[in-house]
Amino acid sequence: MSKEIFGIELEVPLKVGVNISEFTRQLAASIGDDKVYQTSVRVGYHSTEYNNAVDLWRVASDGSLGAWGSRGIEVVSRRRTSLEEVAIAMAGTEHLVDKALLARSTCGGHHVHIGLLHFSAIKRSYNPETTDGIRKLVRTKRVKKIDIKIHEVYAYFQPVINALVSRSRRTGNRAYNRGVNATYLDAKNNPNGHNANTRNEYLNDKNRQAPWHGNRGVVNFGRLSSYGTVEYRQHQGTYSVSTVTNWVKLMHRITSRCWVQETKDIDPADYPITVDGFADFLGLGANRVRAWMRRRANHFGFSAIARVNGVNPSVGVRVRNNEPLPDRTPTPRVQALRDTPRLENDIILEMENDEDLYNRICLIRQEYQNQVLAHHVEETVRAWAEFTGWEETVRGGSFDGFTYINWHTLAEMINEGVITG
Repeated sequence: MSKEIFGIELEVPLKVGVNISEFTRQLAASIGDDKVYQTSVRVGYHSTEYNNAVDLWRVASDGSLGAWGSRGIEVVSRRRTSLEEVAIAMAGTEHLVDKALLARSTCGGHHVHIGLLHFSAIKRSYNPETTDGIRKLVRTKRVKKIDIKIHEVYAYFQPVINALVSRSRRTGNRAYNRGVNATYLDAKNNPNGHNANTRNEYLNDKNRQAPWHGNRGVVNFGRLSSYGTVEYRQHQGTYSVSTVTNWVKLMHRITSRCWVQETKDIDPADYPITVDGFADFLGLGANRVRAWMRRRANHFGFSAIARVNGVNPSVGVRVRNNEPLPDRTPTPRVQALRDTPRLENDIILEMENDEDLYNRICLIRQEYQNQVLAHHVEETVRAWAEFTGWEETVRGGSFDGFTYINWHTLAEMINEGVITG
């Protein structure tokens, strides 16, 4: 990862009495004077001074840190840092950061930048280190396809990613947690629809540049034409080395999974929206990132998403000389996932992770003395779905997805205590 363009931003409050000069000196003492931009004041965010120092660590300002007053800073790594260097920098300066204030505040975030145009398969066409090279690259079909794939994957697994972050960072209407534009998934799921047609026009128009949609949200392509990077903005502020490391690995894995020839055509819809489904899609074995995701989801109360379903990573198919991907017979597990009514699984997840819905179902169970009838479960779920607007996600024209649910099975699961609060 260190050979590629990769950097982070950590928005944190300094302890009372700590100034910028002290933090900068300690940062330089940790990773080396030659890697730190020496300053006694915050560098203006994306100012000329800021942009001229992209290969140095900087202490910058950010308008979103007003809640911390003069103590709020943004620690910005150099653009070709490494996870080892990040760990050393954080360990050497954490005693200067007010971690207690950071933990109880919704202010601040942890942003990850990945050099999308610097992946080897892309930079062969043009030089991403030059302005002209970037200008040409962002108009290529290859880069546009990666833009689309990253947004599709992030949007599909958004419920899992939401389970890994604090409540304030789950998808909403703020710049840092605005979800992926719905157009991406609609175009994928409705290949003959209007959005699919406009997507194809975008792909084939040599004058249009990436992204199709997608600036300033959980995934931000706003700096692609300037720096050649994609930015992931959803994670809350943290100064934990393990959290930063695992989140960076996860975001990097999403990015690389969407451009590598062997894996770019794997469909996320073949995997359940769970920690194990997400990890399997990313090709992760029983490693630390998978375990970290499970711990996080359980910590934030998403036990259904975190439930252990086994480790079955997809490793992709190796091809060369631009040969098409060969036809693959699905494994029994993948075929079973395709055959299982996904809507039924989604409802189970929603019930287990929605406290209000769970309490309402518990009341029904109590009222009927543990003999919940199927039509009462259906009635409750329908009412909840209509109230939240979730029902729209399972409807298409005259198709009513609810008619395909095995309500008796759901009732039995509730009655047997499989679905718990």
